[in-house]
Amino acid sequence: MKEIFSELKSEKFTQAKIAESLGLTQASISRYTNGELQMSESIALLFEAKFGYRKEWILTGILPKKIDKKQELAEVARIAKQGRDLDLVPEIRDLLPDIKKLKEDDYAVLVTTIRRFLGKK
Repeated sequence: MKEIFSELKSEKFTQAKIAESLGLTQASISRYTNGELQMSESIALLFEAKFGYRKEWILTGILPKKIDKKQELAEVARIAKQGRDLDLVPEIRDLLPDIKKLKEDDYAVLVTTIRRFLGKK
């Protein structure tokens, strides 16, 4: 975890900013940094979704360390082309304008959440 926090610090993230991004307290981020708290799968997934560090790398050290966002977006596009026309599903169609407006990081969180829900990596 120290490696992640060091890298995020070099990108001008403070512990408070990291905590806010993840919906955690600054104290909990400090405890993760100092090794006082063990990283859970759900917290690792938050780091993956928000900052691109793979959950598997965080928990086990299995490389690669970060998600390839271009590859992930290409996979989403491939799935969309093979599957249903999402804009024909009313529940999805109504959300598409808002989804298209998401910031890249928030979009990545959404995609990661959907993929995990569907049991896909």
